[in-house]
Amino acid sequence: MVKARGVPGSGQRRAALTVLACLAAVACWLGLTQSRFNPAVLVALSPPQLTGSMAAAGPTQGVQGRALATAAPLEALPDVTPASPVESYDPATLSDRIDGKAELYLAANFKEMSCRAFILPNGAHVDASVYAQAAPKDAFAVLSAQRRPGSRPLPLAPDAYATENALYFTRANHYVELVADRADAATMADLERLAASLYAALPDGAAAVAASPTQTPAPMPAAGPAAPPAPGPTAVAAPAVPTVVDEKTLFPTAGLTADSLRLAAADAMGMAGFSNVYTAEYVLADGSATALLAWRDAPATATAEARAFADFLTQNGYAAAPLPPNGPPLPAGAVLLVADGSYEILWTRGRMLAGVHDATSRQAALELARELDAGLAKALAQETP
Repeated sequence: MVKARGVPGSGQRRAALTVLACLAAVACWLGLTQSRFNPAVLVALSPPQLTGSMAAAGPTQGVQGRALATAAPLEALPDVTPASPVESYDPATLSDRIDGKAELYLAANFKEMSCRAFILPNGAHVDASVYAQAAPKDAFAVLSAQRRPGSRPLPLAPDAYATENALYFTRANHYVELVADRADAATMADLERLAASLYAALPDGAAAVAASPTQTPAPMPAAGPAAPPAPGPTAVAAPAVPTVVDEKTLFPTAGLTADSLRLAAADAMGMAGFSNVYTAEYVLADGSATALLAWRDAPATATAEARAFADFLTQNGYAAAPLPPNGPPLPAGAVLLVADGSYEILWTRGRMLAGVHDATSRQAALELARELDAGLAKALAQETP
């Protein structure tokens, strides 16, 4: 016998209608919400615009929309395949790329930097970085401060060198790093070809040298017989052109440790404010020592800095000692300082501050000072103030 279904009561009908009304209200709310899309969601779904940080948008895109000169050499290098867009950085954003090392570049008058990844013909991945410093000596400063141990020199440039998987060099005011993801003969051969192409693409700095007032040659006289001098007071000779000195060429070669030439852009020997000081290490018959050279804008500046460095050494335990009568014929004002088996000699010759640092014996200090100053006296004989 089939039992008849019960008829819903009025309470059940009211409950069902209430549930349906709630569902309809929720549907209406969802529809209205979708029609008024939240701008915050739109922002979250959109990629951020890069302002003041790296610029990787395109070949001519630079920091804050400016095209940087270091990007151009990375645009059309032969025999390699770009694996990323060019990224560019300025002094305000360099730490975004090389956090922890940016201060080294900034202290050496950093201007800008661009980098890009490439695939070499053998399939290796290489990161290429081009740094522009203010001057060639600044580029050398960042290269020499980071020279990797166990490197070998390359014929590409005077300071070019290679490690197992990387090449480093400078050209004019540019410092370049090429770092591969593997170390083998094929990769190194491809790296050397890439380095040659990039070296050729970089400006050589000749235009800047030609425009420099210290490098401008005197005008050639006109052809034909010389005109008689005009009556009147005797003409005043033009001021002498200041000497342009490359300290790297003034270090003695005897006993020089290979690849030890450095340029400290700031705080040389641990002394705050002692900047742009070249050093080179030596192993001599009577011990080891370091030679230092620093070209200054005036003789008075060189003398003042030599005294300041001597004071700094004295504050750190050194004491003045007399130079021996049979020592090198150093200029007046030369000083010898001694502390616990370490010997320092400081002197100036014109605008050049020179010295021997941390020699392990008195004789080694005197020997290196003699060789260093003899070369300076010859090289600076024609120096103009």
